[in-house]
Amino acid sequence: MKKSKKIFVILLSALLTAGCFTGCKGGSEGRDTAGENHLTIMDSEWYGIDTFQLDSSSGAQSLVSSTLFEYDPETQTVVDNVCTDWAVSEDGKTVTFNVPEGLVYSTGETVEPEDVKASLEHGLKISPYRDGYSNIESIEVSDRQITLNLSHFSSDMEYYFTADFICLIDKDELDSLSADELMWKSHPYGPYALAEDNGYVSGSEVNLVRNDEYKCFNPLVENQGAWNFETITCRFNVEEFTETEEVKNGNAGLLLSCTSDQMLELQEAENIELVDTSYPTVNYIEINTDNSIFADKAVREAFCLAIDREGLAEAAEGTATPAYSLIIDTMQSFSQKAKEYFQENWSYDPDRAKKLLKKAGWVDNDGDGIREKDGKKLTFTFLAFNTSTVIPETMTEQMKDVGFEMKMETLDWNYIHERVADDDYDVGISGLGWAEPILILNICYYDLNAPGNDDEYRALVEACAGEVDPQKRVDRIFEVQQYMFENLNIIPLYYDNTYTAVHHDITGLIVQSDGTTLMNDMAYKA
Repeated sequence: MKKSKKIFVILLSALLTAGCFTGCKGGSEGRDTAGENHLTIMDSEWYGIDTFQLDSSSGAQSLVSSTLFEYDPETQTVVDNVCTDWAVSEDGKTVTFNVPEGLVYSTGETVEPEDVKASLEHGLKISPYRDGYSNIESIEVSDRQITLNLSHFSSDMEYYFTADFICLIDKDELDSLSADELMWKSHPYGPYALAEDNGYVSGSEVNLVRNDEYKCFNPLVENQGAWNFETITCRFNVEEFTETEEVKNGNAGLLLSCTSDQMLELQEAENIELVDTSYPTVNYIEINTDNSIFADKAVREAFCLAIDREGLAEAAEGTATPAYSLIIDTMQSFSQKAKEYFQENWSYDPDRAKKLLKKAGWVDNDGDGIREKDGKKLTFTFLAFNTSTVIPETMTEQMKDVGFEMKMETLDWNYIHERVADDDYDVGISGLGWAEPILILNICYYDLNAPGNDDEYRALVEACAGEVDPQKRVDRIFEVQQYMFENLNIIPLYYDNTYTAVHHDITGLIVQSDGTTLMNDMAYKA
């Protein structure tokens, strides 16, 4: 079960999904009244089952549309799932993989290589993420082998083949159904399908039945066949309090991506285990270097040195982890060298910040704690997410300690982006959630006039995306970020911690180091 995200250019309100399994009432003797073989999941809203057309996916989306491949974050390699034997040529311009025999849709039709070809061509026409694999120039089928002929290698293309936005749909359905019909009437290859009666209740739930012929080749799970529950109900748009109560009293077996309030309440429950399922999401700061006090690089340096990320994480009570690089630890191609470079040069050092400001002529002459220069106060406004103010409120005190006056304005994430893009800001927070770095690096500058957002930067990103060797790609990730840090107008801040609450009667949930959840093995305890 993959947990995917909508990229934050249209994202933050849908950063992480929520879900739970109706399983038991205080123990195995009181399980879901629908029976031992039923599961209820509280999920984020479903918008369709043709995932090619989606720009965001729910936590349970892979129940009906398995990904073609899986990504192993430990080895940072593509591994088998529905298809097998992913191979990239030495020059990066050819990819081959196989479509095994014996795969059967929920309709009883067999999966053929031509379905894979037709599905990818469908995605190249309709997917909002088609640019991620638009380097596919042609697709060839020979026996059961697929060959992708590429204009150039792009590392982010690999990610899409392991993400929720590429699936497998019968060519006959692609040829006969309209785009609207495919959203709820198609039968993508997956462990479940919509029930014939009342399969989708708009804005409320989906009801699923098991594909008994399902199988995969994912080496990261034990169960590569039909899943353990005959039927599943996915409910969404459920009030937060109800979700919490359901998992506490055993009517829910698992709650994906708890909010901070839910986490604080559930961590005391004896029958609940909180498991870290944080998806790779980085929150960072953009600084206006044109029309603010931050035109002076020394002020930007002092600002950065005044941030105590460990203090921010403590104030956030376990819902945030300090970030010292834009491509964080759980993202693909993470560079430890880039993280250490930032820590060594720009992590918390208030004494150094004060010295920099004093040298630059910013001093507190009137004794109010705020520095000034040429009659101008060292004051700025921070555009903060309206969903949480704990971190910016803590930053306000940290800034005050070195002589900044930080004011705060809370906005929805999309309005922050608009303000930054319009150059109508001093400092603004942004967030990007995506496991693969290239998409993040391509869109992280919302301030189009920012220093460093130039041809040299884009050339560095392009070289990184085109690097076939995974280790060399990590080295290039360091080079890109080192170039960004020269200007200190994009500053990594923290990443979100999200937790899954698992009731003690559920077993078999696999959580990978990048927060991806695999549910093939999940069942009620005996």
